[in-house]
Amino acid sequence: MATAARMLRVGERCEIGAFAFVGEGVEVGEDSVVGAGATLQNCSLGRGVVVHPGVRIGQDGFGFALAPPGELHAKKPQELRVEVHDHVEIGANCTIDRGSWRNTVLGTGCKLDNLIQIGHNVQLGAGCVLAAQTGIAGSTTLGRNVHVGGQVGIAQHLTIGDNLLLTNRPVPAEKR
Repeated sequence: MATAARMLRVGERCEIGAFAFVGEGVEVGEDSVVGAGATLQNCSLGRGVVVHPGVRIGQDGFGFALAPPGELHAKKPQELRVEVHDHVEIGANCTIDRGSWRNTVLGTGCKLDNLIQIGHNVQLGAGCVLAAQTGIAGSTTLGRNVHVGGQVGIAQHLTIGDNLLLTNRPVPAEKR
C-alpha cells in the first residue's frame, strides 16, 4: 500500500507502487510510474516519467556554511523543488536533492541508471544519459545530450556544454 499526502495533481493512468510515499504538493504527470518504496517530496514529475523502486526525490540537499576548526558548520536551507520533465527515467535507488537558490531540474528525456546522486540546484539539459554510480555535486549544469559514464564524479558549480561524453578514463576516438 502506498502513502499519499494531499497532492496538487496526479495524472491519468499513473501507477504508484507498494510502500511508495508521495508527499504534500507533489505533482505526478499522466502515464507516469512510481516504483515500490520510492519517496517523492517537493517535486513535480512530467508526463511519462518512470521512477524505479527506492528512488528518493526532493529531500534536503547537502549544503553547509563551513565553520573554522572547533566550530559547528551551519546548515544552509534547501527549500525549493525538483522538476522532472517529460519522459525521464530514474533508475533504482537514485537520490535527487531539492534546490536551495534554484530548482533542481532533469530535462526532457533524461535517462538515469541505478545508484546516482544528483545534488541541489543541478540542471540536466534534455536528453542527458547518466550511467550507474554517477555523482553530480550541487549547482552544476549539464547541457543537452551529455552522456556520463559509470562512476563519474562531477564537482560543484560547473557548467558543461552540449553533446559531450564524460568518462572516468580515456576513450579511444574510434570507440566514441
